[in-house]
Formats: sequence, C-alpha cells, structure tokens
Amino acid sequence: MARFSVSQITTPGWSFEQDVEAFAAAGAPGIGLSIRKLEAHGVAPARRRLREAGLAVSCLTSSGFFPLGDADGEQAALARTLAHLEDAAALEADCLMVLPGGAPALSWEEAAARLRPLLDALVRAAERHAVRVAIEPTSQLRMDLSFVHGFGEALDLVAEFASPWLGVVLELNNAWIERALYRNIRDRTELIALVQVSDFRIGTLCASERVVISDGDIPLRRIVGALDAAGYDRWYDIELLGPAIEAEGYASVVPRAVARFLDLWR
Repeated sequence: MARFSVSQITTPGWSFEQDVEAFAAAGAPGIGLSIRKLEAHGVAPARRRLREAGLAVSCLTSSGFFPLGDADGEQAALARTLAHLEDAAALEADCLMVLPGGAPALSWEEAAARLRPLLDALVRAAERHAVRVAIEPTSQLRMDLSFVHGFGEALDLVAEFASPWLGVVLELNNAWIERALYRNIRDRTELIALVQVSDFRIGTLCASERVVISDGDIPLRRIVGALDAAGYDRWYDIELLGPAIEAEGYASVVPRAVARFLDLWR
C-alpha cells in the first residue's frame, strides 16, 4: 500500500491540533505540514503531538520563494529555507517543498542561473540533514511563486545536480495534461520526491481550485498505476484547496478524500 498523508494546506481554518486529530481519525498514516501552522504551534510541541498521534511527516510546505535577481533578498530567503530544512530534520520529514520564486524581469534561463547556486547550498545542507529538497512547479498563473511551471522542466533542472537529495514534486493538478508525463514517470522516477494528489474539474478557470479525489476529471487511477509500475515508493500527499473544499467543509472533505485515495488502489 502506498504511503500517503493529508496536507494541512487542505484545512487552513483548522488549528494544528484539529488537523492532527482529524487526519489520524480518518486513517491517514502521515501529515503534510504547513510551515505557517508549524511556526505558530512550535517545532518541539508539534513533534511530541505527532508522535502521540502516530503520524509521520511526509513534507513541509512550502519554503523558498527566492526573489531571483535581488542578491540580498536571495540570501535572506536562503537563510530562511535552511532553517526550514533544520525543522524538517527535527520532525523526521521526508522532504521540504521549495518554491523557486518568481522572476518576471528575467528570462527562464536567467532565473535558473540565479537559482542554481542557491540549490547548491540547499543540496549540501539536505545531505547533512538527510531531508530531500523537492522543487515545486506551479500553474503558469502563479508566476509570483515560481518561474518553473512544468513537471518536465523541473525534472530537467534537478537532473543537472545529479543528487539524491534534490527532487521534484509531481503536482497532479498541474501536471496531468503534460506531454511526456507517463514517459517521465517511467524513466525518471528516481527524481520524484513527492506526489501531490488532488483532482481538477474541466472548466475551472482559476489556479488552485481543486476538488476531492475522483470528483474531477484527472485519470488518477491510471497515473498512480503508472507510478506504481515504475517503482515509485515515496509519499503521496493529499492537498486540496479552493471554493469547493471550503463549501463542503473540512470535516467532510478529509475522510472522504482519504477514502477516495485508498479506493484508487483497489
């Protein structure tokens, strides 16, 4: 059975404690931690509470946000990201999700050139802490968060480093329609650090408007089947957000999403 977690991004209106209780009660073996909620709760109390609940930490989300092209800002963001990496290690998280940051005045190649030395520093720290750094592509509508918008281009970027401590988030809500998706899953599985699971309803016109697993149009059973066949054995993180999630309510969404995820494997 695949390892899976529920992300705290799914339940922004709940407290850290509510998340832990609800996710454990729904049968999730893991939790994807929101850095915002973690900072409000505290790392040491979070570690104690998660151990009591029997929840493993799949990931911390999200760090980075490098203001590429602003040298002082880049270094400040790097220091903050390195601190988040230490928190991830303290919580025995599998990975730290990192958003590369926006760079509207730069070309893609110029932005990548600014990012590479920052990733070099992160990779060295990731190896020391035994926590993988996971680059997170975003929708093209979220240019404020990242200049990397595709799973394939993110794979190309991290492949340059040839490090087991740097990988890519396969964010299915964004990547499911990409060219070469199944080939990349098959041939570059080792670069996938985390699979982020949600669903998308065709006709949606805004970024980050997701629906509960199997309420939308993503062929999730086919995709997880391809991942399984390729030997992917890291975490799946259920991350749902948007108006449909808020309208239904977290108390319904969380157990329903867990049940729907488990059904993908039957």
